[in-house]
Amino acid sequence: MSDTSSHRPFTLVLASGGARGYAHAGVLRALEAEGFRPDAVVGVSMGAVIGATYALRTDWYDAILGVDTSPFPDRLPTNEDWEGSSWQWMRAAGTYVRLTYESTFGWGVGNRSYSQTTKTLRTLTRERNLEEGRVPVAVCATDLQAGTREVFRSGPAAEAAYASAAIPGIFPPGRREGRLLIDGAYADVAPVDVARDFDPSLVVVVDPTQPLAPKNVRNGFQAMMRAVEICQMRHADLRFKDADLVLRPPFRRTIDTLEFDARRECVAAGLRAVRQRRGDVNRLLQPRSDVAFSSTES
Repeated sequence: MSDTSSHRPFTLVLASGGARGYAHAGVLRALEAEGFRPDAVVGVSMGAVIGATYALRTDWYDAILGVDTSPFPDRLPTNEDWEGSSWQWMRAAGTYVRLTYESTFGWGVGNRSYSQTTKTLRTLTRERNLEEGRVPVAVCATDLQAGTREVFRSGPAAEAAYASAAIPGIFPPGRREGRLLIDGAYADVAPVDVARDFDPSLVVVVDPTQPLAPKNVRNGFQAMMRAVEICQMRHADLRFKDADLVLRPPFRRTIDTLEFDARRECVAAGLRAVRQRRGDVNRLLQPRSDVAFSSTES
């Protein structure tokens, strides 16, 4: 637990973002360097993986950065791929055909890396349960059949983290008590209300999504992906308003959801997010007796 005599207690919400979720590690690293340690963590998708690892391991940072992501699926085709050279277009078309086929006749391209992915998560969490963490942690997933948000505070951490990060059409759903569970962002990208359930009254959210830049949409697959992005972004905007502070890592380029090779770049963006908002973080989290408190929104 954090030393509540040195700063006001707070719960950290780590939102979804795929590979960009590595920014959460940078945020946590920077907050600790400033003397701020969360008293509880709520994670969604990649935020659940980072949050569970943080709660269950003191060497969480090295463990997360050392993950072998080579077996994971390649990134999805981008507009640049479709509009690039003939080779880029053919590669994008091949990825699209493979994704369509494996999502139609199976659970998706990530099915081939399912065993490696679950093994990695068991290693990251040391096969421990969520309730064994050095700080309380909650993990949010989506019940694919019931269409509801599911919150896990106990039980196998690896199982909960996988369910929370299982991107539909890419990875097979997680399974728990007969339910099919997918990425928690589909039900709630930023569960601030879950964070309020913990004792700390302050909630800080880390949002690793990127702004929706104007984009040419040339086919049905791109239209589908774009529609999901718009829906999640607008949902996130509404949910984040309930937080006391939102930290948005300033990525220097567009990073794909599955671009795990960019992990260190994402960590650096998380570090910058805290450094750029150091004043806001200090005003929010320093004890009232030291600094006059005022709620800060991004």
